Amino acid sequence: MDKPIARLDESISRLFDVTPIPTAITCPKGRLLYTNPALCQFLGYSRNELMSNDVMMTHPDDLALNQRIRSQLSREPFTPIQIEKRYRHKKGYTLVAQLNIAADVNEVGRVHHFVSQIVDMSAMRKSHAAELLLNHMVKKGSDAIYVAEMEYGHILNCNELAYKRLGYSKEELLQLSVIDINPRFCEETTWSEHVSRMRLNGEACIEATHRRKDGKEIPIEASVNMVDFDGQQYLIAIVRDISERKEQQLKAIEAQNLDPLTNLANRRLLESQLKQLAGECRKKGEKIAFMYVDIDNFKSLNDQHGHVVGDKILTEFAKRLQDFTRQSDLVGRLGGDEFLIVLPGLNSREHVLSIAHHILQVTSHPIDIGESELIPINVSLGATLCDSQELNCVRAVSVADKAMYVAKTREGSACYFLDIDSD
Repeated sequence: MDKPIARLDESISRLFDVTPIPTAITCPKGRLLYTNPALCQFLGYSRNELMSNDVMMTHPDDLALNQRIRSQLSREPFTPIQIEKRYRHKKGYTLVAQLNIAADVNEVGRVHHFVSQIVDMSAMRKSHAAELLLNHMVKKGSDAIYVAEMEYGHILNCNELAYKRLGYSKEELLQLSVIDINPRFCEETTWSEHVSRMRLNGEACIEATHRRKDGKEIPIEASVNMVDFDGQQYLIAIVRDISERKEQQLKAIEAQNLDPLTNLANRRLLESQLKQLAGECRKKGEKIAFMYVDIDNFKSLNDQHGHVVGDKILTEFAKRLQDFTRQSDLVGRLGGDEFLIVLPGLNSREHVLSIAHHILQVTSHPIDIGESELIPINVSLGATLCDSQELNCVRAVSVADKAMYVAKTREGSACYFLDIDSD
């Protein structure tokens, strides 16, 4: 060890040798007296190379700064300096570092040497830049991002879009679990089953819904990955709102399943809607009324006035049905001049007939086909009432159809109720 270093306590010397922070001791004029292995690694030189006079470890543009630092420490030896400066790696590139330097004063008050420790700022800045870039991309991304723990699904972190989309503050959302915002884990599968599949596959693409703070559900698509970090396993989900996609899909389906003339549901769409309506009525314990509606002598009207007028009659008739019925009711065109109305929540024969008479009043007014010409029409309506717990839709429509033919035997617009069990 060099003689100037011999003054150091042996334990401090050993500490410098093993510390991971680059450390150096220089004389007041700047000559290097000691380097630890960390400084050699930082600059890419061996200790012998650094101790030679051939190596300039300070960046040339900061040599004047070195002189100012030594002068200041000589004037104020009991005030350490912390400053940012540049160094030159053996391979030629620049390293930005924080220099922490203090003076060691001898017995007579003179500066004996300087002790320096150098903190690499290049790696830190790159790390901060990477973190800044990542945070910006995550925060401003077009998808919601969640981090959840594996055991209970607690949400540990999320980006701005995640909590704003669901109507929460970030603090509120981080008090919840995935189970709280995703109904599928209560209805279709359990969280433990989901975790088991994730442990097996490592990733999954899930289409589900997320429940907002206000209770509204939005359709989502989640790309979920299991990640190991510091010995712990986490789930990271990138979640996209697919409401617009679902709406477009629904429009495409409706375009295929709506009657092109009246824009009412056709048979295919009615069947699908009936299944959903029946399920809802079973949960509520409601009965369902079926009404089969027909325009009397429509073929004669069509033949007499032509297909253009016939189409006007059908579209106006369909509009009247839609205007009268509730949003919860189903209205569809079965073909020709035959229509089906399905009404939940009508729990008695009297109630059904009361609604049927109102429908006849609304739909039986003469239809304006243009040029002040009104065409009178008569309507026949057959109705039945079904228990949703034992619903057979095909039979219900058939019974309502038979009831409609009974109504046709009566003069003018008429309705007839046929009990579902009497057929």
